[in-house]
Amino acid sequence: MANVLRTSAPAATPAPGAARLEMPEEGFVDSEPASAPPRDIPANTRIARSTWLVSLMFGVAALALFLIRIDIPRDIHFDEVFYVPAARAILEGSLKMDPGEPPMGKLLMAAGIMIAGDNPWGWRLPSAFCGALTLVAVYLWTGLLMGDSRIAFMAAGLTLFNNFLFVNSRIGMMDVFLGLFIFWGLLAYTAALKLELSGAWRRMLLCVSGFLMGLAGACKWNALDSLAALLAVSLVVPWLSKRLPARQEWSGTQFAENLRQVGAPCLLFGLIVLPAVAYTCVYWILFRSVHLPFGTHQFAEMNYSMWRYHVADTIPRGVVRAWYQWPFMVTPMRVFCYLLGNPVVMWGGVAGIFYCLWRAGRQLRVFEGLVALLYLANLLQWAVTPTRVAQYYYYYPAAMFLGVALAISLSSLPPRALGIRVAPAVLLMAALVFLWCYPRMTHAGPPWDCLFGCWS
Repeated sequence: MANVLRTSAPAATPAPGAARLEMPEEGFVDSEPASAPPRDIPANTRIARSTWLVSLMFGVAALALFLIRIDIPRDIHFDEVFYVPAARAILEGSLKMDPGEPPMGKLLMAAGIMIAGDNPWGWRLPSAFCGALTLVAVYLWTGLLMGDSRIAFMAAGLTLFNNFLFVNSRIGMMDVFLGLFIFWGLLAYTAALKLELSGAWRRMLLCVSGFLMGLAGACKWNALDSLAALLAVSLVVPWLSKRLPARQEWSGTQFAENLRQVGAPCLLFGLIVLPAVAYTCVYWILFRSVHLPFGTHQFAEMNYSMWRYHVADTIPRGVVRAWYQWPFMVTPMRVFCYLLGNPVVMWGGVAGIFYCLWRAGRQLRVFEGLVALLYLANLLQWAVTPTRVAQYYYYYPAAMFLGVALAISLSSLPPRALGIRVAPAVLLMAALVFLWCYPRMTHAGPPWDCLFGCWS
């Protein structure tokens, strides 16, 4: 792969309290002539223009892939039976909709129907666009987190081929909207606390991150787990930095300094108050859309109804899969586009999570620890969530971090084994398995459904 990211010349003396970000040879930053006028954001820490170009290429390629045969099946499929009528109700000025999820994703689906019509394209077009934007965020976030374009490229490629993103980007359901706001929120959070910025920019980006996490929660309550992981990291890293010997080198030193520059009041406002504000604003928009007054009583009643719905909801036992079975599933979810995570990414990603945990525990690597924490938070929450329903596609938010973890672990291996380049070989295997799954995931009819062999 060509060098898609460029390093910059060393910056002038940084502003007080701003730690300088050291990048490897292929840094995730851009450069400008020394004569360029000063900016609030130093030129040497802005994401490179070529990086944006590569991310755009990923987004366009993913969108094209998601749109192929997106109108198949031509009727309402799987849980669209809940969300398509809800989107129609919003357009009709009614709140008569299922109480299963908050309204953000339903509002986006209503916008799709308004643009493309009340048909499969209208139901699913927002999902395709949000899935493509999610992949862009995965690429940018991984590159910024690890400071290496090659790891970012691998993470985005593995995420594209992990089957979960593909299936959820081609159906009118809520998980892809949840993932969109989570990953863009992670990108804003990481930029705020890793780049060399002024205090004002750092605080603004942190607030943007919290607001996006609130929008994620307005798609599905599961976003609370990712937000809790960010809060935990934001509190533990500064605490730990004060207790390590001053001479000990640690990747979290700069992270902790930048968190102190943000300040505790802004941190709590950005990651606690603003998510609640964003969540509430979505309900205000919903009530405005249906021309009804918005009040605290209606807001509380709708959220209580959601809680009661999930606690009491039951589905046929044949569809339920316990959360601890998800990482190593070998049987596709036939009723939902034959969903089965790509074993190359799913199983290799779990190994990558263990590697990230090892690096975090033994070498105190903050960024690898953050990836592992986000995966575990999104998986283990199902061990305590009071719901009777647990389906395999609920694994989507956690599974989205497996490609990142696998890419990180591959970067630590020797580049070649038996004369074969390891990372490209793994990406190729993931692509081949994805191709084998492709006909069934796109509802291809005979004989195309078994073009590369039939699933058991």
